[in-house]
Amino acid sequence: MARPKGMPPELLGAPSDGPGEDASELPDPLAGFQLRAGTRGPRTTLTKAMIPIIAESLARTGVQRIAAAKAGTTEDCLGKWLTKGRDAVARRKSSLYTELLFACEQAWAHRFGFLIELGERTVVDRHANPRFITWLMQVTAPKQFTVPREPAAQVQGGALGPAFELVSPEAAAKSVREKLLRFLEEDDKRDATPSEEAPPESGEAAPAEAG
Repeated sequence: MARPKGMPPELLGAPSDGPGEDASELPDPLAGFQLRAGTRGPRTTLTKAMIPIIAESLARTGVQRIAAAKAGTTEDCLGKWLTKGRDAVARRKSSLYTELLFACEQAWAHRFGFLIELGERTVVDRHANPRFITWLMQVTAPKQFTVPREPAAQVQGGALGPAFELVSPEAAAKSVREKLLRFLEEDDKRDATPSEEAPPESGEAAPAEAG
């Protein structure tokens, strides 16, 4: 396996002979990549020869997009073919689409069985790291390999906390108008109230009342 170009030697590290340690060489992302010559676009019609190619790729990767590309088609076309296969099975009919569906189901079963076996090995192998296997199974089959979580209690006011209250723009405008009218009414009442005479300052005699 060739070392990646442009990678600093200090990041590659020394060769490792022990199990479970980091490899000294990184895989080449272009290894095995080859453009299909003479093709102008994806195939939109399912053929019998495409079924084993799709099934083998699914058994190896579990990804429909990769399997579709290996067979010369697209993920969208493969998804439509699988849907037609499920519809035919529901009507108890058999066709090329049901054959594709059954092959894909076998491939997915093989893939998850392989991942489960790898996960079981991590129980007895202290050098194995189960995190990638656990993550891969959770994202590819969340219904089977994800523990459902109970919904957390909703906090009053949403994410702003209990000190805030979420209101609509209409309710906010109505509240502002009511407060403004209340302020104007109180201000008018203060202006209409007669002001009392101020008491005389200390040292000054109060004016004598007329006799």
